Amino acid sequence: MLTDIHCHILPGIDDGSKELEQSLAMARIAIDDGIDTIFATPHHFNGVYSNPRQAVLDQVDRLREALARERIWLRILPGAENHIVPELPDALADGTTLTMGDFGRAALVELPVHTVPASTEQILERILQQDIVPIIAHPERNTYLRRHPERLRRMIELGCLAQVTAQSCTGLFGPQVRAASRHMISSGLIHFVASDAHRDRRRIPEITPALEQVTEWTNRQVAELIGKEFPAALARGDVPDPQALDAVQEAPGSRPWWQRWFS
Repeated sequence: MLTDIHCHILPGIDDGSKELEQSLAMARIAIDDGIDTIFATPHHFNGVYSNPRQAVLDQVDRLREALARERIWLRILPGAENHIVPELPDALADGTTLTMGDFGRAALVELPVHTVPASTEQILERILQQDIVPIIAHPERNTYLRRHPERLRRMIELGCLAQVTAQSCTGLFGPQVRAASRHMISSGLIHFVASDAHRDRRRIPEITPALEQVTEWTNRQVAELIGKEFPAALARGDVPDPQALDAVQEAPGSRPWWQRWFS
């Protein structure tokens, strides 16, 4: 089974699901794809939406109740897609914004669409000093990081992890984003594949097609780690060890030579 660590399934609180029926439809799509656990991660601190910890926890409880009434057996965990702002480390420290699963171990962090603020590493370091691991959301969709993936590598070297959007791998966001996804995954800079789903059409909670693409780009061991094992660890309240990814990134004999060179 699969765990989706980034999904806008809570109804009516950001640019994701607009109503409960849409959330239920998204849940059914997720189950059909083999997903049994979803982190509900509404936008927070992005200047448009404000979704502090308690408000999200209340919304998660309501969605869980609705899923139970409909006999849709999908586990929902709380989270937030926290925009990177100077206030974020303090909000994590005082518990007014959510970590992943409310476990206090990792936090999903979103960068602006086109830039990486000069203060980014300082903010990330302040979060890391709290023993909370920042997970950089969809770096392949950031214009600056597409051109300068070495900046993402520096964040990873600080101790951060990173998450690619499933539909970036399959081409929904265009060839440049798909190429960036391939490069980042093949370079060992990505630790999670997640849907970042917003609707029950087009941007849907589906991960499996992306894992097939990751397997073609790298090998099955990498796809298993970033698509299944690392997300499942996060759902248990653990932070996965990125060294496990390093060990299988170039596993001998994992792919035929002609696939490595010509795929």
